[in-house]
Parts: sequence; C-alpha cells; structure tokens
Amino acid sequence: MDYTNLLNDKNVITFFLLFIRWSALIAFLPVFNFQTIPNTIKAAFVFWFTIVTFPLVPLITFEPTLNNIVLSIINEITFGFFTGIALQVIFMILQFAGQLISFVMGLTMATIVDPNSGIQTPVISQFFNLLAVVIFLAADGHYLMLEVIAKSLHSMPFGDFFDIKSMGEYLMNEMNRFFILGFSLAFPILAVSFLSDIIFGMIMKSMPQFNLLVIGFPIKIALSFMIIIAILSSMMFMFKEEVFNVIKILSSFI
Repeated sequence: MDYTNLLNDKNVITFFLLFIRWSALIAFLPVFNFQTIPNTIKAAFVFWFTIVTFPLVPLITFEPTLNNIVLSIINEITFGFFTGIALQVIFMILQFAGQLISFVMGLTMATIVDPNSGIQTPVISQFFNLLAVVIFLAADGHYLMLEVIAKSLHSMPFGDFFDIKSMGEYLMNEMNRFFILGFSLAFPILAVSFLSDIIFGMIMKSMPQFNLLVIGFPIKIALSFMIIIAILSSMMFMFKEEVFNVIKILSSFI
C-alpha cells in the first residue's frame, strides 16, 4: 500500500482541522484544561484523539483555499470556546458560592492555588471545586463530553458553522442564572450568619463583657460548617443535574 496517497490535500486539511478542534476543546473544557497538567501531556492527548477519530471523520467538502481554511479554524476554536465556557460556568457557580461563604465565615484570607486557573482562591471555593471534579468524574461527565465531541464529528462537518447566535443567547441566560444559583447555594450559610450577627449584637448590648472576637467568631464558623455539612449533598446533586442539563443542551445545538 502506498501511504503517500494519503497525503493529499483533503486528508491533510481534514487531519489539521480535527487537530484544531480537539486542541480547542481540551484548552477550554473543565478538568481537561487544568494548568497543573503539563502541556506536553495535553498535546499528546490531542494528537492521540486526532489519530483515533480521524477514520470516523468525513473529509472536507469545501474548496481548500486559504480563506476557507482560516474560516474553518476560527469556527473550530469558537466551537471549543463556547462548549468549554458552557460547562465551566457550572463549576464557577460553586466557586462563587464558596466565595460568599468564605466572606461571611471570615476565611477570605485563607486561600489556596486553584489547579484550574492557577490563581489564589478561598479554601471553601477550592473545596467545592475539587469535590465537584470528583462528582463530575464519578458521574462519567468526561465520557459524556467525549460523546458530545464524537457526535459533533458527524453532525458538524468541517466547514459547517454551528448556531453561534443560539449558543450566545444560551450563555447569556446562563450568566443571568449564575448569580441566582450561586446566591441560592450560599443562602443557608448567609442566613445563619446574619441571624448569628443579630444574636451576638443583642448579647453584646446586654453583656458588654462579651468578646465577639474570642467567642462569637468561632461559634459562627462552627455553625457555618454544620450547615455546609447538612447541605453539601444537595449542592452536589444540583451540580450534577446542571452538568447533565448543559451536556444535553450542547447535544441539541450540534
């Protein structure tokens, strides 16, 4: 068999665009885009996925001109960006709730490096984020993402543009729900903190010798941890349902 026949224009450009699609998805999808993962490992995954899925991809049907290739590259990068952001918003909801909880607990300065973004985040946000990653992997979320990508190889051939307008409208609605869901998750702790502040204020009026820093804050932190333990399973259940909902909506857009 003459393997040089495989190096025609359509095969080479199809392989290149497939490599770009996988690169964009790995760069933006949660879990896969952790900065703690070396770039060489990510590049090896992208190259391996490209080789494995190349026989399943239909060859390009457009004329291989420079303009068409550039437009296809932009489309692939945009597709990976929107897909990754749609899933990343769900993780950011938990981080936002963790930041609100850390603020009322007085743990804002207790930060740790986030393996996803590489920046310092409150320890409560990081705890929620790592637990969400565990739930995401345990619920086979990474397999569902790969299934969505495999579906896109057939339903969205190279050169075809996906519905950017509908995807943009969906992301705008998700950003509106971002603050609502984040505040809703943190509301039990915020409510307990507000009530404890009122009670401590009444105690300090009746007992001036009451030391809020020595007695009040440890009680407030202990109550917050008790509420977190009580609602943690519900938070993770909501997270899992939102992830499945996003993956289902992404499948409908493709």
